[in-house]
Amino acid sequence: MIFIDSNILKYLIGSELPNKGRTVLILERLVRDEAPLVTDAETLQEILHRYTAIVRRDAIQPAYDALR
Repeated sequence: MIFIDSNILKYLIGSELPNKGRTVLILERLVRDEAPLVTDAETLQEILHRYTAIVRRDAIQPAYDALR
């Protein structure tokens, strides 16, 4: 079981950073291999808090969509 932390979502949704491409590749492989991925309510809360604090509410739905 692999836990998906809010930082993973920030890499996916955020601007181009050095680890963004690698994060995408790893997640694509995990999904393709049907690895058991989990998260928790705290991760969702962190996404809400972070993107509200930096006035990027437009990023909340894409982050939630990525989790699904």
